[in-house]
Amino acid sequence: RLFAFHVTAQMVDAHRVRLSGYVELPETRAALLAYLEALSVPVESHTIQTLPAESLGKRRFGFVMVPHRFSTSAPGRGETVTECLYAEPVYLLDEVDSHLLVHSQEGYLGFLPSADVQRVTAQDFEEYQTGRRAIIQSDCMTAQGLPLRAGTQLKWINETDQSVIASLPDGSSVSLPKSHCRPEADRAATVEQVLHNALALQATPYKWGGKTSAGIDCSGLIQLGFQSAGIYLPRDSNQQFLLGRLTATRWHLNGLRRGDTMYFVGAHGRIRHTAIYLGDDQYLHAVSPVVTISSLDPNDANYDARRHATFVFGKRLF
Repeated sequence: RLFAFHVTAQMVDAHRVRLSGYVELPETRAALLAYLEALSVPVESHTIQTLPAESLGKRRFGFVMVPHRFSTSAPGRGETVTECLYAEPVYLLDEVDSHLLVHSQEGYLGFLPSADVQRVTAQDFEEYQTGRRAIIQSDCMTAQGLPLRAGTQLKWINETDQSVIASLPDGSSVSLPKSHCRPEADRAATVEQVLHNALALQATPYKWGGKTSAGIDCSGLIQLGFQSAGIYLPRDSNQQFLLGRLTATRWHLNGLRRGDTMYFVGAHGRIRHTAIYLGDDQYLHAVSPVVTISSLDPNDANYDARRHATFVFGKRLF
């Protein structure tokens, strides 16, 4: 559901295998090879590529450009994964048989018809998602004849007594009936409250399983920071990462915004660590010996190269 993995094995002879396919994380490939070695299965060679595929070029981001579309576990067939709405941002991983393998807004993996996705660069991807949103609250038709489903989010431009004017990913604008949509609420104050609470725990000793000022672990820090603002999260990082909207990936860090949660993998490709983003490449996390601020910028004194290398994605709860 969350990490791309499709590897097949071909017998070379009675004992050796050849592997092909793709993974999203090099950690997953390394874990697979180590697993086969532990089972005494000799791997003669492998051609397992790491996604996103280079063939996508710089336009490895996109927006859904149909009112709604189900993504599937295989190109044009297979199990239904989730439903994507108009203007939903998607992260592209590969293209197979005129279908794109994408991460949808919640992070789920699935295939969408290539023709239904407007491919864009990272700059255009970020630009459309910057600023206030117009949220569709009930199914409606724009004045221009575009049907939109409840839950759709467009870029808000302005409003009149009866209408909301919103921008589409292709640069055009539409008029929406005000009775069917609302502007996104301003959550800045809540974000700052969460960060204030989390930063108050800086220099707290690291303690596995802890979630107080006497000792705290990484997921306890995130849980406590949000809980003191009235937002209740699951206990562990491998539960917390299921929440929120996907905002950044290993290959696209620029989507991170102040208050986003960050997730990191261990050597075997599983979520093992979490942090909260402070802005300007800085993030707060609980590590031994104490809660500290680290940086994603190699030029900063507090840059953590090992942690940077294991970052996989960011999520936004607001």
